Amino acid sequence: MTLKTEKYPALYQASLELFADFGYRKTTVEDVAVKLDMTKGNLYFYVKNKKQLYEQTITHALTQWKDHVKKAVDKKSDPVEKFRVMAVSALAYIEKNAPLRQVIIKDPQIFTLSPREDRFAETNQAAMVILKDILKQGVAQKKFYPMDVDQVTAYLFSVYMMFLIKTYVNADQASSKKLFAIALELNLRGLLNHTTDRLTPIV
Repeated sequence: MTLKTEKYPALYQASLELFADFGYRKTTVEDVAVKLDMTKGNLYFYVKNKKQLYEQTITHALTQWKDHVKKAVDKKSDPVEKFRVMAVSALAYIEKNAPLRQVIIKDPQIFTLSPREDRFAETNQAAMVILKDILKQGVAQKKFYPMDVDQVTAYLFSVYMMFLIKTYVNADQASSKKLFAIALELNLRGLLNHTTDRLTPIV
């Protein structure tokens, strides 16, 4: 690992905190340099401009979020428990990470339901793999009903995006927490493999 590479985590954390406090427009590259006790010129050794710094900072924060969830999921063996832990740990992480939460509030477009407008599509796709693997395991073990895993993954991820938008962008945390608990159980009950009373698929 080079010295330059080692600097990135500290750079991204300092940037995240400043973007959380002041937003993208008011935060300057010089602000970040001062926080890191660097010169503005030295900071440009790591990033080309403020836009790149911002996007890489958010990507790093979202990746850390994803890695935290995956670590929690990997501790479980049962797909039902994995699904539950995935949902709960994802929410708990963002509730505890005040800088990331504040950045999301200041920049609602971090979360979007439109793939064309998703600036962090690659990171979100990596997060979706965690969900997809859980669904595949659940189907293989007959804990979940046979399904189009790709389509169900896309649906559940979009539901989660809507929840985040409602909770943090629209600042409706009180009602959203109750809704989250209901949605989690509803989704799990809908995924579980029941041998009777199956609905006829809509073609």
